[in-house]
Amino acid sequence: MTVGLVLVSHSREVASGTAQLAAQMAPDVAIAPAGGQEDGSIGTSFDLVSSAIQEVADGEGVVVLYDLGSALLTTETALEFLDPDVAQKVWIVDAPLVEGALAAAVSAQGGADAPHVAAAARDSVGPGDTAVHGPAGASGDTPPPAVPLPDGAADPAAGDAQDAEDAEDAEPVATRTVRLVNPLGLHARPAGALVRALDRVTAEVTLGRPGEPQVPVRAVLRVVALALRGGETVELAARGPDAAHAVQQLADLIEEGFGEAPATGRIPPFAMGAARARLGNTPPVRRLPRAVVEDGTLRAVPGAPGSAVGRLRRLDRAPVTLAGVRDTAAAPPDAGPLDRDHQRQLLVSALRLARRRLSTGNEFEVAHGALLADPDLREAADRRLVGSDVLAAEAWWTAVQKRADELAADPDELVAARAVDVREAGAAVLAELGVTVDRIPADLTGAVVVTDDLGPGEVPVLVERGAVGVALARSSVTAHAVIVARGLGLPVVLQAGDELSRIAPGTVVVLDGDAGTVRIDPPAAEQAAARAVIAARAERTRRQVAAAAEPVVLPDGRHVAVVANIGSVADARAAVASGADGVGLLRTELLVLDRDTLPDEDTQVADLREILEVLGDRPVVVRVLDAGGDKPVTALNLDNEHNGFLGLRGLRYLLVHPDILRIQLRAVLRAAVGHRVSLMAPMVTVADEVRSFRAAVEDAAESLRRDGTPFRMPEQVGVMVEVPAAALAADEICAVSDFVSVGTNDLTSYTMAADRTVTEVLHLLDPAATAVQRILDQLCAHAAAAGVPVAVCGEMAGMTEFAAGLVRRGVHELSMAPARIPVIKELLRDTA
Repeated sequence: MTVGLVLVSHSREVASGTAQLAAQMAPDVAIAPAGGQEDGSIGTSFDLVSSAIQEVADGEGVVVLYDLGSALLTTETALEFLDPDVAQKVWIVDAPLVEGALAAAVSAQGGADAPHVAAAARDSVGPGDTAVHGPAGASGDTPPPAVPLPDGAADPAAGDAQDAEDAEDAEPVATRTVRLVNPLGLHARPAGALVRALDRVTAEVTLGRPGEPQVPVRAVLRVVALALRGGETVELAARGPDAAHAVQQLADLIEEGFGEAPATGRIPPFAMGAARARLGNTPPVRRLPRAVVEDGTLRAVPGAPGSAVGRLRRLDRAPVTLAGVRDTAAAPPDAGPLDRDHQRQLLVSALRLARRRLSTGNEFEVAHGALLADPDLREAADRRLVGSDVLAAEAWWTAVQKRADELAADPDELVAARAVDVREAGAAVLAELGVTVDRIPADLTGAVVVTDDLGPGEVPVLVERGAVGVALARSSVTAHAVIVARGLGLPVVLQAGDELSRIAPGTVVVLDGDAGTVRIDPPAAEQAAARAVIAARAERTRRQVAAAAEPVVLPDGRHVAVVANIGSVADARAAVASGADGVGLLRTELLVLDRDTLPDEDTQVADLREILEVLGDRPVVVRVLDAGGDKPVTALNLDNEHNGFLGLRGLRYLLVHPDILRIQLRAVLRAAVGHRVSLMAPMVTVADEVRSFRAAVEDAAESLRRDGTPFRMPEQVGVMVEVPAAALAADEICAVSDFVSVGTNDLTSYTMAADRTVTEVLHLLDPAATAVQRILDQLCAHAAAAGVPVAVCGEMAGMTEFAAGLVRRGVHELSMAPARIPVIKELLRDTA
């Protein structure tokens, strides 16, 4: 019999949903949720917890996980009233409820005993971050004592230590040499993925270039500092019982490229409806020219487009020491010597809370969370707490600053760019310790900020506080802060060196982010001319945005919908602000692109509802999962060839995996209640695929009817035309589809036999090519004959040189990045 699990939560839905998710991974494990009160309200119930423990107590033991402190109190109270024979088998684990439950369930499914199942839950977010205890546990700063070990059981913590010791003493038993295929190699996110793959592996693994010193894989920052890039060879070596398995697991991750697409030669617009940039568009080591000043103009490197006129304002570097920290909430209430153990516990707790908070944020915050898993940082802070009278915050910040300085000194620009990320991640931990690090002045109205570098989280703060431009002494086009600046429209110049630091604060400058120049103290007439250009551009944008709220109606009375391509809540807000008439392409794969597992039905419903609520009553076309090709979905473990451009991708993949399609269709139909939603299938080739897709929609609806679950049928069911075969047989496709939407990016690529991820053939990807234009003509003619509306949702729809021509062909809807909507609406009105 296996160990049973009890999940205690203040919410019935949270406990039940987590139990269902864990059961999918461990079908033979007894899992009992104990969520909410008896009447379903928020809270915890003594009776429900007691019943749940007794329900699973027939096995080899019981492991209890809980969400909040009062849930622990309820569980401890329940244990006091249980039969002692049952109570002694119960382990209570302080760990994240969902992560801990999944780790414990997998461990129990594998036959582990209660102490080791508890240890698996504890280590779900990293060894040492959680506690395992029982009914004797006390609340407060001191962790509760461990529950007595069952007879013959080993202490999990001791087991971990012994495993590490055994692994270190053992000879290497497994090695492997593998080539990095993702463009940026082992930067922070892939390095974090390697660490996660070793969560429950008894082995110590190192890596490095062949013939050079190696570093522990679990030391994320040391791995990043190796500056291993795409195309390089990396050598893996493992010691310990699971060495062969560990090496194989990591080699597989590396060879799959961590879900990162190859470099395409250009960075898609950030947060503009395009797939997130993969940061793979510069050479591995890029030696930039030294900035020079000629005739009063600093010539550096373009960063983020746009122009600005303002007075120079230097931004101080992040503080090296935390002056006044002992006057903050981080300091103990007494004035006596510091309790080092207490400070260690504060730091462990702050690290856990910061990692948990960052893990739910944007892609850059998630990357920062991975940096906090690096044991080197934690060990460096620990060493500073030994034999010295310092606070946890002081020890931590000193360790962070030292590591950041080491990275900043690296000659590889991508490694150096991570220094600011380390500082920003470190500041997140300080925040949990009650210390705020904010170097940005409260009022930067009209300022052009000059500083060494920025963290991505600092960029929105600069904009909020009035900065109009930024000149960075260092940084790179792939830096996270620069990507955020592009999305926010903040002009940036890079690699400006120390030249601007020698200019007196308050000096007026004209910054050009497109050219990478800063004009220093120009004549008044030149300043006025630059301001006039900026003002004219802003006024035109304002007029376009204001007019974009109105629909486009052609002289013949035909209405042309100008809608948005989106993939997130932020994109949805941008679409509404830009005057979108609706959404022509909701890319659901962007909601799951970087998740390790596919979200369950309820999670997908919640994600979609959040987006649909922003859009209100606007019509929305939801495209089901488009995995494969240049859209790697980590959770599906796709193969570059089998699931490549000519392989099992898009609808082809979903029809072979009907369980994935069914869950997503049910989620869309549930989320559609109260909204105008249509469904669209990607990568359709023949009419039979359309029939199969429509049948799957009906099947999902019927299952919801049987369950008594509220849902709404889609207004229309359509398909994307991305394959020449579908375009040339459009009459057959239109006979079974309510609408067609042309994906011109893929259609051009397939028509011209040019892979858009291969730089050498990019010149062939011309939408104006005769073959592409003829295919569009035939497609629109077939659709018009069948009375089926045509939309275009590829990049061509938002291009000024093609939009009017598409409308003249009879296209009824153009779907594009939100920022293009005002421009295209103005164009169509002017050329109608």
